[in-house]
Amino acid sequence: MQPYFFQPLLKSTLWGGQEIIRLKQIKTDAENVGESWELSGVAGAATLVSEGKDKGLTICDLIDRYGAELVGQKNFSRFGNKFPLLVKFISAAQDLSIQVHPNDEIAHKMGHPYGKSEMWFIVGASEDTQLYMGFDRPLTPELYEKALHEENFLDLLHTQPSAAGDCFFIPAGRIHSIGAGNLLIEIQQASDDTFRVYDFDRIGKDGKKRELHIEQAKMALNFNDCRPDPVAYDQAWNKRVPLVHCSAFSTRLGRLSQPFHAGYSDLDSFVVLVAYEGAAVCTDDLGNRFTLQAGGSVLLPATTQYLEIEPKESFAFMEAFVE
Repeated sequence: MQPYFFQPLLKSTLWGGQEIIRLKQIKTDAENVGESWELSGVAGAATLVSEGKDKGLTICDLIDRYGAELVGQKNFSRFGNKFPLLVKFISAAQDLSIQVHPNDEIAHKMGHPYGKSEMWFIVGASEDTQLYMGFDRPLTPELYEKALHEENFLDLLHTQPSAAGDCFFIPAGRIHSIGAGNLLIEIQQASDDTFRVYDFDRIGKDGKKRELHIEQAKMALNFNDCRPDPVAYDQAWNKRVPLVHCSAFSTRLGRLSQPFHAGYSDLDSFVVLVAYEGAAVCTDDLGNRFTLQAGGSVLLPATTQYLEIEPKESFAFMEAFVE
């Protein structure tokens, strides 16, 4: 099978900026682009194949057509024709809302297929940028509600400085927010469920304060989740190094300054490659050849045995798959 490219969905947001446009080096009339959905099977927001004989199909259409050849036997048995991941670039010109996502159990009660655990890899960050990540100390639901009403809620949150190259895992139930000045890759379960806890009194496009989800968030929050550490990983070049592994997804990082052989024969899964620096010419085991550059992404079918990657000077990318 061939590699697949998709047309990203650019999402304008209240807090978005221009960093995604700069990274991708594209022209668009979209303003305040906060997110680029690189690969999505989320209902109503599915990305479409951008070229080749399957142009115009969604990822779920492709799974219907090719099944385990595309996603791997275990994933096809586990998820059927649903694609389990949502892959994004996110750029914040303002702080995002303080929020939390439901776990699988809560999502199922809502009639949705997945909860939402996710990971972030910081591609770029302005000076003195930060994230909100977990609570500063253990809380009770009562203290949580009291702080919301007394308007000192931010004092309860752990602030984490962020810089390019930092990696963070955000399991469902962890309170969090992306601070202004961050550009990142987000790998997450294929869910758009977000419970907004605090939004800095921002006014939406309708002229009203944006809706909060206080009660839903209280059900989803892990009140004992405090001061989590960033993900530590091997900083070596010219190899792939593991970042995050959980039941929902696994990710690896590659930073190359020389040709590299990326083998996939031992992996029963699709692989999403997301490039964030430089460019490379890639050739798979069937001779399919393509160029991938910063801001681009590609889906490798589960049948892919290997990829020969030839960087143009340097090249940095992330891989996402499900084991």
